[in-house]
Amino acid sequence: MNALLIEDHAVVRMGMRLVIREVFQNASIFECEDFNEGLRLVQEKPIDLVVLDIHLPGGQDVKMIDMIKTVRKESKILIFSGLPEEKYALKYVQAGADGYLSKRSDPEMYGEAVLAVVNEKKYLSEVVKEQLVTQLPQNYNKIKRRKWIGLTERELEISRLLIKGMWTKEIATQLQLKLSTVSTFKKKIFNKCGVTSAIELSKIIDDVAATA
Repeated sequence: MNALLIEDHAVVRMGMRLVIREVFQNASIFECEDFNEGLRLVQEKPIDLVVLDIHLPGGQDVKMIDMIKTVRKESKILIFSGLPEEKYALKYVQAGADGYLSKRSDPEMYGEAVLAVVNEKKYLSEVVKEQLVTQLPQNYNKIKRRKWIGLTERELEISRLLIKGMWTKEIATQLQLKLSTVSTFKKKIFNKCGVTSAIELSKIIDDVAATA
């Protein structure tokens, strides 16, 4: 297993390195202090797990998720941040991260988070899971009120590929479109439907299709 730690604090990298070694004794672990260097390493090496801080040199908020997945879609991304998970966890997981681990969590949860993400599972703390259950019905009602703005046939086609979990680069290849064109369509779709992620889009796409 190949892991990459993108984190600008050496002591944090050291701690997470020990955690990964406990779970995967033979893991190869790479480290860097800024996002641009991390992205280069993802391009060069078959990285299975990326442990990514949010605030670090070169960081680009949630865009970092798509940038990593575009380069190597099979890489699992575990956000490891000191920022409040109640505010940031759902935002990053909805953007495509495979888990969000707070640096304030019980250290025993660190290994659990790494193991879950590598084994194709999403990782969220119990607090955030409860928050998700509470918020989704509210968000869905807001979305439903905006679903009458119809999509074009091309937008519907791209919407269906997005909710299947395909990345922008994959959609561009399949539909023989420019990457920038697909990105523009994606932005228009999200704006029309009043959503911020493919997860939210998947909950209304059938209704939107019926009214387009």
